[in-house]
Amino acid sequence: MLNIIAIIVLFGAIQGFLLCLYLYFKKKDNKKAFNNFTLFLFSLSFFNFTYALMYMKISNLGFIPLTSFPFPYKYLIAVGFYFFIKSQLSKEEKIVSKYDYLLFLPAFFYGLLRTYWYIKLHTGLDKDIFWNVYKAGFFTYNEYVYLIFNLLLVSLAIKFLTRYKTQIRGTKVSQKNWEWFLKFSYVFIVVIILNIILAVIVHIVGDLYNGIVYSIILILNSIYIYWVGFESLTKSNYLFNTFTLKKQNSIEDKTPSILAQKLEHYMKVEEVFKNKNLKLSDLAYLIETNEKELSVFIYESFEMSFSEYINRFRIEKVKTLLKTEDQKKYTLLAIAENAGFSSKSSFNAVFKKFTGLTPSQYKASLKN
Repeated sequence: MLNIIAIIVLFGAIQGFLLCLYLYFKKKDNKKAFNNFTLFLFSLSFFNFTYALMYMKISNLGFIPLTSFPFPYKYLIAVGFYFFIKSQLSKEEKIVSKYDYLLFLPAFFYGLLRTYWYIKLHTGLDKDIFWNVYKAGFFTYNEYVYLIFNLLLVSLAIKFLTRYKTQIRGTKVSQKNWEWFLKFSYVFIVVIILNIILAVIVHIVGDLYNGIVYSIILILNSIYIYWVGFESLTKSNYLFNTFTLKKQNSIEDKTPSILAQKLEHYMKVEEVFKNKNLKLSDLAYLIETNEKELSVFIYESFEMSFSEYINRFRIEKVKTLLKTEDQKKYTLLAIAENAGFSSKSSFNAVFKKFTGLTPSQYKASLKN
């Protein structure tokens, strides 16, 4: 049974390591956020990796005595997470202070302590050093200390995200991204709380059920690592962005509303979408902006590409025309061309995508 658990935990850890490697080769706009995320995920994966090896009674990997290796991973998990969250804001916002780096001190001192034990063990000065430390109850109390430390840091990360939630510059996509960080943090804090509860149970039941309860902790961590992997692969565009905060009464903050007004005028009043050959550059020229800014604005405001945005207006125009008395005089293709579509095939495909019905089915539904 323990071997099966060890394999599950081991594969969770390996997935964490591979994810770090995979994200390393991905394009990243915020390298600092990536470095902190890697510290968080690598430390969490290393936690499971060492315990999986212990359960499988593997103390060395080649000539490296890994299970006793003095890497203070337990005190780096939440530190990496905390800095990952805070590094989402640009350097100009000066969110990270020099005092924040004091959070690395517990890992530094615990690393020194582990190094001392490591040297004594592998030089033969005291081969029972880890067993003696365990019997003294150090590891039990250390479990509480690092879990409470983690709980505190993730709580601070959630407080940070909540505080700046309404101050993030951007539109729907930016807000959705920030909401995802909150979800990411809430899931992690639930995992930590469950770890604390299980640590208390381990303390109560004693050595008899220690291995079983700790196995649950490791499986819980593995599930979280698998979930992090899934979220990171499906929402990798959320992970390493750089956000800025709104500035009161700045001219720059008025830009989105000006763009929105101009865009609305040309789409709803001028109906420029009826031009079959309309390009992004044409619309950008009309509203006096550049292609990149317009493309980003449309995506962040409507979560659509330029072509999807234009086609949405064309579809609405077709639906409006189909409800008029004059529609009986024209074929569906003529109506589609009047709305800006250049071919029957593209019209049918786009109409089905937006409405779930073919143009003919939609027209028939209006008669019922």
